[in-house]
Formats: sequence, C-alpha cells, structure tokens
Amino acid sequence: MNILKEDREQFEKWLALDINSIAWEGRNAESFHTFWLSLFKDTISYLELSERFDYARKIAKSGPLISWLTWIFDKFIVYTFIFNDISIRELALELDFEEKMIATILRDHFIKAYPVDEDFLNEKFQIANVSSENLFLRFSDIRPVLGDSGLETGHFEDDILANMEVTLYPDWNNLVSQLSKDLKFLKIDFDTVKKKTRFGHQLKFLQEVILLLLVLSFVVFALKNSNKWYEDYLVNKITLFESNFFWLDKSLSYQEQDALARQSLDLSNKELEELEKLEAQQAFVDESLEARFDPESDVVVLDSADAVPKFVDAENEQSLYEENRKGGYRDTSYGVTNRKAYRVLMASVDAAEIKSKILPLIEKYGISQVDNVRPGTEIPGGIYFNVHVPSKNLRDFLANVTSYSEATIFESRSQGGDRPGNNRVFIWIKKI
Repeated sequence: MNILKEDREQFEKWLALDINSIAWEGRNAESFHTFWLSLFKDTISYLELSERFDYARKIAKSGPLISWLTWIFDKFIVYTFIFNDISIRELALELDFEEKMIATILRDHFIKAYPVDEDFLNEKFQIANVSSENLFLRFSDIRPVLGDSGLETGHFEDDILANMEVTLYPDWNNLVSQLSKDLKFLKIDFDTVKKKTRFGHQLKFLQEVILLLLVLSFVVFALKNSNKWYEDYLVNKITLFESNFFWLDKSLSYQEQDALARQSLDLSNKELEELEKLEAQQAFVDESLEARFDPESDVVVLDSADAVPKFVDAENEQSLYEENRKGGYRDTSYGVTNRKAYRVLMASVDAAEIKSKILPLIEKYGISQVDNVRPGTEIPGGIYFNVHVPSKNLRDFLANVTSYSEATIFESRSQGGDRPGNNRVFIWIKKI
C-alpha cells in the first residue's frame, strides 16, 4: 500500500502548519519545502515512510527537532486512520508498529478533539491482548458517536510544535541534505554483499579469528602460571608457629637413664665404712632450715566474693589470707603496705551482655577508671575493665560482678599508685 501525491498534499493542508513561523518569517521556506518533499516522495510506501522518519530522528541531534519529527509522524498516523478508513491492525502492519502504540497515539488525539467523549474513547482504543476486538476498529465505527466537528484541522491551539522554528536549529541543514539523497541504506545491495563474502575475505576473517584466539589463550596461560607461582611464593613466606620435631637427631639410639645402675662397684671395706658414716651425719640434718628467702608468689585465689573482707578502712585492715606477723621476707619484698588489688577472670559466650550489666555498677558504686582507657573496652579476645573501686563498696561490687557468670577472683598486693580509700580491680571477660 503506497502513499500518493494527493495524500501528501491533503495531509499538509489538514495539518495546517504555520510555514511562516516554522521557516523563520519565511526566510527558510525553500529549505523547509525541500525537506517536506524529501520526506514525502511522490510515491512511497507506508513502511518506507516510517523508515525515513526513523532515519531523520537518528540524524537530528537537537531534542526539540526530534520531538517535532515524532509529532509530524504521529499526526500522519491519525490522518491515515481518519481519511483512509483503515483499521488499527492494518495500520500497524503497514508501518511495522505495535498495535498498542498506534492505539495510544489515536486515543490521545481524539481525546483532545472530543474531550466530552473521553470515557468512550478510552474504551474503544484499549487493547488488552492480541485477540482484542478493538484491533479491528475503524474510524467509521466511532464516527456516528463523535461526529465531524474535530476533523477540520490536525493540530490544536496548544500545540507548540506546530509553530516551532525548526529551521534555526544547527542540525537542520544536515537533516535536509541527508534526506534529499537517495537513501540506499534502506535497500540491500546484494552485489556488495557478494563481493564482501568472497573467499579471500572469508579466509582473512578466519585468520584474524584464529590469531585472536591464540592471543587470548596465551594471556590465559600466562595469568594461570603467574598466579600459581605467586601462590607458591606466598606459601614459602608464611611461617606457622607450631611444634617442630624435625630437629631431633634420629641417629641416636635409646639409652637407659640409669646406665650406672648395672655397673659393678668394687669397694673396699674401709670405703664402705666411710660412706656409712657420711650417710649417718646427713640423716640428722635439720630439713626445716629450707631456704626461706626464695621468691614467693603474692597471689591468692579466692573461692568467692564473700572471701573479700568487708573493709571499713582497707588500708589498715588485714586480709583473711595475710600473715599475722609482719616483717621478715614479706616486708623485705613488698614493704609494709596492706593495699590489695583484685583480678576477676570470667568467660562467657555473650561478653557484651555481661559488659552491659557491669557498666551501670560503675556509676552506682562511684567507680573511676585507672588510666585513660575507658572501662569496658573491647580488644581481640574479650572485654576488660581496669578501675578504682572504693574500699567500702568493694565486696558488694565483686559480688554483683561474679553473679553474672562463673568467675575466678585473684587477690594480690598492690605495687603502689592506688588512690587512698580505693582498691584496684581488673576484670577480664573472655569471649568463648
């Protein structure tokens, strides 16, 4: 189905474009006329016209110019539907368009022309599926309801595109020159295709493909081997701290520890008497005179928080685990101070929950931090508190802390630096 010259002229009159405004007060009227004749040839099919509009939109660079070309094509679809009495399905096949797009374009135009009948038009131009009966709708089917009042012109008063000066856009001249050419790109030149598909061209293409595959294979092989080499390099650089038994001298045979036990001792009677006298003297050595001055651990393990003394004056009161007599080796090692420091070691699967329970106790018992590390700081492996606890609240504080989880309390002498009336407490909550 072709578009005749009469259809083009009738469409131009029906569209009623303001050529004087479009062509910059008529100065570019000749350029616009050339464009119009190049777009609508004397005899052209609907499919070719649709392809020409697509090509024109690809050439155009300006957004308004592309919108204007789309607007012209939409108006041509409306014109064809009205004056050629063609169905939506037939029009979509001729233009190679989707039926839904054609129906949407027609509905928008007729709603502007007949706003009173908007519900009727929405129902008629609704295409729900490919079997909808509205696909075969013609204008003659809705003309008795709509009438001819909206057929006089193709544009409306609020159509800005009908008066837009499209000839002033910089890509207009390029658009006109390209459309005025014979658009051979729309036809298939079989001779050119045959020349390009000769055996020589095919062989060259095959060689390029093989070369590309070889290069890609080499790159993949190089990457694979370089990654393997780098993995081996990293493995050799890593040292694991584990037991190493390869240093043992395996050439040594096993020997009994008491090798001298099997040797015979040939002693005279006089030597035997001397040995007996020596053993008799060693038997009466006072074993109570052991070294009293060996280093002694100052750490005491408490069974529970109840074993912590309820201090009135923690600096002068003795602990249950402190010796009654002062002086001697303990005073020499630690002086005469009686201050105590406590360590509480705990383990829990939910260390954060125990932390949340201990933090309120800090404010409750007037506890302060020892250094610049905030109590409850999380480090790899667990959470720790290093605080000064008032001596009067020490027992209650430790009783509350140890009630949250199984704990071990260590009591030791403080090495100094504590605040008066306070005891240092270190709490470590290990994450399991």
